Amino acid sequence: MTPITGFIVAVIAGWIVRDGLRAAATVMVPFLAVLAAQTWIIAAGRAVSPPSTASRLPQAIGYWLVQAVFLALALGIAGQLGALRARRMLPPGAPGGTSRQATIASGLLAAATTVFIIGWLLDSAPVARHATEGSPPVQGVVGMVLCIVTFAVLSAATFKRRRAAGRARLAEAGTGVAGPAARSQPAP
Repeated sequence: MTPITGFIVAVIAGWIVRDGLRAAATVMVPFLAVLAAQTWIIAAGRAVSPPSTASRLPQAIGYWLVQAVFLALALGIAGQLGALRARRMLPPGAPGGTSRQATIASGLLAAATTVFIIGWLLDSAPVARHATEGSPPVQGVVGMVLCIVTFAVLSAATFKRRRAAGRARLAEAGTGVAGPAARSQPAP
């Protein structure tokens, strides 16, 4: 459940908070809350995966590495979305600035996470037979695909924007708009 949760939380945070770092920071608490609930549910034997998946070392190392990867993807999605939307950001200190956006996003995500976890805990029941093949549930696969594809698309857009900004700086330097280094050289 963490990949789909990470995707949803990252998109909401990145869309509302128009600052990459604050958007990424907004993702942390909801993701970690869902991760804690998911880990407890698995360890308690209430999931398709066997309890040893999340609770016994060294078997649990793979579980925790996968969670770290999806946390990184969620942080990257939120950060890139927030940075892409920052171009239309209000001036610092203006009403509706990034602090207010981060507060609104945090409240919205905290409420959604709480409802999600309570619903998930109420719906979970002890599982008599755990899956031994280790395949994730359908919503997990959907979340993985969404996270990977969204991160790749946003990364391509970020690189394209940075490349265009670099070309604009080079063109500006080539048209005679002198930078600090050109101004310090004597004229021929």
